[in-house]
Amino acid sequence: MRNVPSGERGLVAKVAAPVAVTAVGVAAMVLAAAPAQAQVNHPNACIVVQNHAGRTTTVSLNYPAGYNGSWTIYPNDLSLLLYNGDPVQSPTGEFNIQKDSDLQAVWNYDPGRVTNRGCNGSWVVTLN
Repeated sequence: MRNVPSGERGLVAKVAAPVAVTAVGVAAMVLAAAPAQAQVNHPNACIVVQNHAGRTTTVSLNYPAGYNGSWTIYPNDLSLLLYNGDPVQSPTGEFNIQKDSDLQAVWNYDPGRVTNRGCNGSWVVTLN
Protein backbone atom coordinates (compact mmCIF):
# COMPACT_ATOMS: atom_id res chain seq x y z
CA MET A 1 0.00 0.00 0.00
CA ARG A 2 1.11 3.55 -0.65
CA ASN A 3 -0.01 6.57 1.42
CA VAL A 4 -0.39 9.94 -0.25
CA PRO A 5 -1.67 12.86 1.85
CA SER A 6 -3.69 15.61 0.20
CA GLY A 7 -2.73 19.28 0.20
CA GLU A 8 -4.35 21.80 2.51
CA ARG A 9 -6.64 23.22 -0.18
CA GLY A 10 -8.72 20.10 -0.03
CA LEU A 11 -11.69 20.69 -2.34
CA VAL A 12 -10.43 18.12 -4.74
CA ALA A 13 -8.41 15.08 -3.77
CA LYS A 14 -7.19 13.17 -6.77
CA VAL A 15 -5.55 9.86 -7.40
CA ALA A 16 -3.50 10.29 -10.58
CA ALA A 17 -0.50 8.67 -12.29
CA PRO A 18 2.40 8.34 -11.20
CA VAL A 19 4.13 9.93 -8.23
CA ALA A 20 7.34 8.71 -6.70
CA VAL A 21 6.93 7.40 -3.19
CA THR A 22 9.97 7.64 -0.94
CA ALA A 23 11.13 5.97 2.27
CA VAL A 24 10.14 6.45 5.91
CA GLY A 25 8.96 9.90 6.92
CA VAL A 26 7.99 11.03 3.45
CA ALA A 27 4.79 9.52 2.10
CA ALA A 28 4.95 11.11 -1.35
CA MET A 29 6.17 13.95 -3.45
CA VAL A 30 3.52 16.68 -3.19
CA LEU A 31 3.48 19.45 -5.77
CA ALA A 32 2.48 22.95 -4.70
CA ALA A 33 -1.17 23.72 -5.49
CA ALA A 34 -1.67 20.23 -6.91
CA PRO A 35 -4.28 17.77 -5.66
CA ALA A 36 -3.14 14.66 -3.78
CA GLN A 37 -1.72 12.10 -6.11
CA ALA A 38 -0.86 8.42 -5.80
CA GLN A 39 0.53 5.77 -8.07
CA VAL A 40 -2.14 4.52 -10.43
CA ASN A 41 -2.19 1.54 -12.69
CA HIS A 42 -5.23 -0.22 -11.38
CA PRO A 43 -7.98 -0.14 -14.03
CA ASN A 44 -11.41 -1.03 -12.65
CA ALA A 45 -10.40 -0.24 -9.07
CA CYS A 46 -13.21 0.71 -6.69
CA ILE A 47 -13.32 3.41 -4.02
CA VAL A 48 -13.84 3.06 -0.28
CA VAL A 49 -14.15 6.08 2.03
CA GLN A 50 -13.05 5.94 5.66
CA ASN A 51 -14.25 8.82 7.84
CA HIS A 52 -11.91 9.73 10.70
CA ALA A 53 -13.05 13.36 10.73
CA GLY A 54 -15.16 12.99 13.86
CA ARG A 55 -18.24 14.29 12.07
CA THR A 56 -20.57 13.35 9.24
CA THR A 57 -19.24 14.37 5.85
CA THR A 58 -20.32 14.19 2.22
CA VAL A 59 -18.31 12.99 -0.77
CA SER A 60 -19.09 13.35 -4.47
CA LEU A 61 -17.21 12.29 -7.59
CA ASN A 62 -15.78 14.47 -10.33
CA TYR A 63 -14.16 11.45 -12.00
CA PRO A 64 -15.07 8.91 -13.16
CA ALA A 65 -17.99 10.59 -14.88
CA GLY A 66 -21.53 9.28 -14.74
CA TYR A 67 -21.80 8.80 -10.99
CA ASN A 68 -24.24 11.56 -10.09
CA GLY A 69 -25.13 12.49 -6.55
CA SER A 70 -23.21 12.32 -3.31
CA TRP A 71 -22.56 9.91 -0.48
CA THR A 72 -22.97 10.70 3.21
CA ILE A 73 -20.23 9.13 5.31
CA TYR A 74 -20.80 8.95 9.06
CA PRO A 75 -18.02 9.22 11.67
CA ASN A 76 -15.81 6.13 11.88
CA ASP A 77 -17.54 4.49 8.89
CA LEU A 78 -15.62 2.57 6.24
CA SER A 79 -17.91 2.76 3.20
CA LEU A 80 -17.64 1.15 -0.21
CA LEU A 81 -19.24 3.68 -2.54
CA LEU A 82 -22.15 2.09 -4.41
CA TYR A 83 -24.14 3.44 -7.34
CA ASN A 84 -27.39 1.67 -8.22
CA GLY A 85 -26.25 -1.18 -5.96
CA ASP A 86 -22.91 -1.71 -7.71
CA PRO A 87 -19.45 -0.60 -6.54
CA VAL A 88 -18.20 2.65 -8.06
CA GLN A 89 -15.36 1.67 -10.40
CA SER A 90 -12.86 3.70 -12.38
CA PRO A 91 -11.91 2.42 -15.84
CA THR A 92 -8.47 4.02 -15.44
CA GLY A 93 -7.97 3.51 -11.70
CA GLU A 94 -8.18 7.27 -11.20
CA PHE A 95 -10.59 8.95 -8.80
CA ASN A 96 -11.27 12.65 -8.33
CA ILE A 97 -13.49 13.43 -5.35
CA GLN A 98 -15.03 16.48 -3.77
CA LYS A 99 -14.93 16.63 0.02
CA ASP A 100 -15.10 19.21 2.78
CA SER A 101 -12.24 21.65 2.18
CA ASP A 102 -10.90 21.38 5.74
CA LEU A 103 -10.41 17.62 5.56
CA GLN A 104 -7.17 15.93 4.61
CA ALA A 105 -7.38 12.87 2.39
CA VAL A 106 -4.90 9.99 2.63
CA TRP A 107 -5.07 7.45 -0.20
CA ASN A 108 -4.12 3.76 0.14
CA TYR A 109 -4.45 1.18 -2.62
CA ASP A 110 -5.54 -2.24 -1.32
CA PRO A 111 -5.24 -4.86 -4.08
CA GLY A 112 -7.38 -7.42 -2.22
CA ARG A 113 -10.29 -5.22 -1.15
CA VAL A 114 -13.71 -5.85 -2.72
CA THR A 115 -12.39 -8.19 -5.41
CA ASN A 116 -15.45 -10.37 -4.78
CA ARG A 117 -17.58 -7.52 -6.22
CA GLY A 118 -15.65 -7.27 -9.51
CA CYS A 119 -13.14 -4.65 -8.37
CA ASN A 120 -9.45 -4.71 -9.26
CA GLY A 121 -8.67 -3.83 -5.66
CA SER A 122 -9.81 -0.58 -4.09
CA TRP A 123 -8.54 2.87 -3.31
CA VAL A 124 -9.28 3.56 0.36
CA VAL A 125 -9.39 7.30 1.00
CA THR A 126 -9.22 8.19 4.69
CA LEU A 127 -10.64 11.60 5.58
CA ASN A 128 -9.10 13.28 8.64
